[in-house]
Amino acid sequence: MDEKADHMNLTVLLAFFLLPMIAGTVVKALRPDASWMRMLLSFSGAFLLGVVFMHMLPELYEEEGELIGAWILGGFLLQVILEYFSHGIEHGHVHLHATGAKAIPVMTLLSLCIHSFVEGIPFADPKVAADLPFLAGVVLHKMPMAIALAAVLLRSGTGQAVSWALLTVFALSAPFGMILGAMVGNGSVNGFLHLMLGLAIGMLLHISTTIIFESAPDHRLDRQRFLAVVMGIAMSAMVLH
Repeated sequence: MDEKADHMNLTVLLAFFLLPMIAGTVVKALRPDASWMRMLLSFSGAFLLGVVFMHMLPELYEEEGELIGAWILGGFLLQVILEYFSHGIEHGHVHLHATGAKAIPVMTLLSLCIHSFVEGIPFADPKVAADLPFLAGVVLHKMPMAIALAAVLLRSGTGQAVSWALLTVFALSAPFGMILGAMVGNGSVNGFLHLMLGLAIGMLLHISTTIIFESAPDHRLDRQRFLAVVMGIAMSAMVLH
């Protein structure tokens, strides 16, 4: 059982690292347009929201009680602060208002890394790492996030070597979170790691709701994006039952 759990954790760790690198390759090769990104964002945000409300929150409250609510709220507020510096790249925004800057601002990259780092910590728990619906929701959310970051780096005029180096730093943040979670949470999986899961879920709640309402410049869902939201929620219900 321990071998199986270690194998799953290693798989998740590699997936979290490789995803931003794949996103960078996709942006460089295909340069996806905004309409495709908005559809992916709407679907991923709705899928993640469905998994969180129908699966993660009920189980977490049942295991940890009312105290976990404070950590979920804390994660929600932490994400509000992080997005002040990241300019919304977590939910697919690629327009950085960096006056005269040709490179991505340090605080923007740092806030994205903090988000990804905290998000990775609870996956040190083998039970969370093996939770495929939650893992799928996080991966679906991270893909447009990584694509947006790669697009910002590409448009900023940053050199290729520096862009890939910064993307690698971001790619390592979630695996480092998992490593920290494994070190600190060893022997207290139902304590520290559950609290970190609450913190991460609060962040994801903020992102998923923002994605749904801000996946278009006019902040209104058209027919296609509404269909993507419905499909995302329906898909989350299907994988949970």
